[in-house]
Amino acid sequence: MATNTESNVDQMMRSFQEPDSILEPNILDTISAFIKEGGKPLMLVNALSSSYVGMPEMCNLMSGWARDFDIDPVDVMQEVLKEQLMDRFDPESVDSKFMAGSGTPDWLLVMIQHPFWRSVIYELSEKHQKCALLNFAIQRISDAGYQGEIASVATASTFVNVFSGVLVDSLDKLREEDDVGLLDRLPDLLKVCCQSEHTYLYTQVLLFRLMKTDRGLPLKRISKELESGVLEKHNKPPLISILRMLLAGASSNVASAISAILQSRVPSPGDVMQLHRAYTSPDPPSTYFLRDPDFFEIMLSSIFVPSFKGGVVRQEHKDKYLWLVAYAASVHEEDDKVTDTSEVEPTYQALRALEDTLSKRAAGTDVTPILGNLLRAIETPVASMALLYWIQFVITETSYIETYFRTHEVPVPLLLIEEMAYKHPLQQTAIFATLVDFFEAPLELNPEIMMTYRKSILDRMIYLMQLNYVIPVLDYICSRARKIDQSLSMHFVKKVLEMTKGPYSRKFIEGMGEMISEIVEVVKKTDAEPVVRGWIDDVVTQPVDIEMQDTTDASGSLLSADVGMSTIYDVKRRLEEPRR
Repeated sequence: MATNTESNVDQMMRSFQEPDSILEPNILDTISAFIKEGGKPLMLVNALSSSYVGMPEMCNLMSGWARDFDIDPVDVMQEVLKEQLMDRFDPESVDSKFMAGSGTPDWLLVMIQHPFWRSVIYELSEKHQKCALLNFAIQRISDAGYQGEIASVATASTFVNVFSGVLVDSLDKLREEDDVGLLDRLPDLLKVCCQSEHTYLYTQVLLFRLMKTDRGLPLKRISKELESGVLEKHNKPPLISILRMLLAGASSNVASAISAILQSRVPSPGDVMQLHRAYTSPDPPSTYFLRDPDFFEIMLSSIFVPSFKGGVVRQEHKDKYLWLVAYAASVHEEDDKVTDTSEVEPTYQALRALEDTLSKRAAGTDVTPILGNLLRAIETPVASMALLYWIQFVITETSYIETYFRTHEVPVPLLLIEEMAYKHPLQQTAIFATLVDFFEAPLELNPEIMMTYRKSILDRMIYLMQLNYVIPVLDYICSRARKIDQSLSMHFVKKVLEMTKGPYSRKFIEGMGEMISEIVEVVKKTDAEPVVRGWIDDVVTQPVDIEMQDTTDASGSLLSADVGMSTIYDVKRRLEEPRR
């Protein structure tokens, strides 16, 4: 008995020697037990006093300092707490202690309701994907209706019911998004759907079935993005193309030909002939197999890009290449049955006319004499894309700009690109990517002429913003603001602000605020200052719309007008300071 008594006293004494043990919730019960077991009060007092650290008081002191520096102490404390959890979390110990019981612990239910604790659970689950407690918590978070938050969590794909909820919620939101919103949401969807072959197959089967329903065709874009995502992660091109053909039910000859073209990225005459025979037969296959962005790019590049790696296509084969592209781009189908082929021939003739025009013109020479033919080609969407690929080649792989660019004239290819963007809104994403390549491409021009050339490209980007392609352009220029010449940033800011009026979205305010913040001192020395001041006054006085209202993210951080408006007020203050 004495041994047990001594053991209990020693054990309690060790607990008293833990840092801040006097602040433990059950400390009074432990003290009473210690006295009853014969523990000495003086030893107790010494242990409690020597172990006192005063962590709560330290936290209060640090909070006071944070407030003095206009820093939110809650954010500071939460960040420190999260760092400690990330360092000290022991999944095995946690599982053995908390997963033995039944039901959901009350404390976990409380944590699930708090954005900060949900964010901690997400980060911990990414780090400890086999932790049973964290996986259980992810399931409970999904059940509580937070599928949108866990779309980016890798462990969301571990359980079918959680994965299904996340997938349905993500697709439901993507259905209503435009190109900009789609690009914002896609990374999280790709992350969870491309975790394994099983989740990828599950998602593609669902998408393929949904594509067959009314208004389901736009989901093909998401399906294609998933293919790109899984290729980047797992690099298994054969698996992707074969799976696509199996889902669609392609015949072996069609599947093998298209798969060979997509994998090699070079259309061999044999594969093209095989497809041509299949689609000119009395019972042609579905155009679904041909309507792949990569397939169009490969086929058009093989004809219209002189530097294409497959070499020059023989003249007797070109007609079949062009007809196949025209058929894929223009035939109408319902339930995989051809219903209207009336647009195939005009589309084919437009492609032939464009190919004939360009083949008679030496690469890199003046295009003004053939401008009329090029403008007619732009009227046909697929011919417009073919011309875009040709222009990419001319600008980046020939000496066209070095030879024909004049500082007082806009290059004709850039004017053609502008016309494409106006005629075909769905091509604006490809056009913007092309302009980015032109903007960043090194050319053999003197610095002054190079600056003027880049300004003309910047004007085409601004024109895209006029056509409502705003946020991608703004995001790109903001990302380059510290690397490009300040005169280009100034040109962009002034032009954009002159053509806009409120109310403005949160993203627009944040982006323009960041741009102006980088060049405030330059703004004060130019005629752009009144334009910038007017815009800032308009932003400050505009009514708060839904997009500008305060919201919080999964970590509880404020994602409101505060983020952009703090920058705006800082710019306003700096503009009012005396010039340096």
